[in-house]
Amino acid sequence: MRFATRATTVLLLSLAACGGGDDSLTGTNNNGGNNNGGSGPMSATVAGAAWSAPTPAAVYSQSVLSVAGIDLTRGITISFAVPATAPGTFSTAFNNPSGGIAIISNGATGQTWATYTQGGTGSVVVTTLQAHRAVGTFAFTGALSSGTGTITVTNGKFDVTF
Repeated sequence: MRFATRATTVLLLSLAACGGGDDSLTGTNNNGGNNNGGSGPMSATVAGAAWSAPTPAAVYSQSVLSVAGIDLTRGITISFAVPATAPGTFSTAFNNPSGGIAIISNGATGQTWATYTQGGTGSVVVTTLQAHRAVGTFAFTGALSSGTGTITVTNGKFDVTF
């Protein structure tokens, strides 16, 4: 529970940083716009449709990697936090022992889906973790936080600095 509280705090800080500004929390594309074939420093497929965040926020603090991005066209935010001290695969599934979480929010409808609720599954694969950069992939199914239903995020990629 302690990790979940800390991860949620880091996620909220990351989301606040997504609003723009020129501070050190705002992630940037560190590879010349390539993002491993994606269309931005953070991209994915959400419920079958393309999603891209041109300026995601990233924080790496106390061995927790937290990344959040918003697709300004669609008003959809994706964020995740995982305990990472080295590259690897980190679960975001419901009741996972590491405490990793992923959240997707739709600003237009006010709906939020999360992996920390019953029915949530997924993982984040960190392929590069350096002092000021993280690269990897993510995929998850989030369960609606109030009500029933799920949303699927596939083909997620990120390349961020912090």
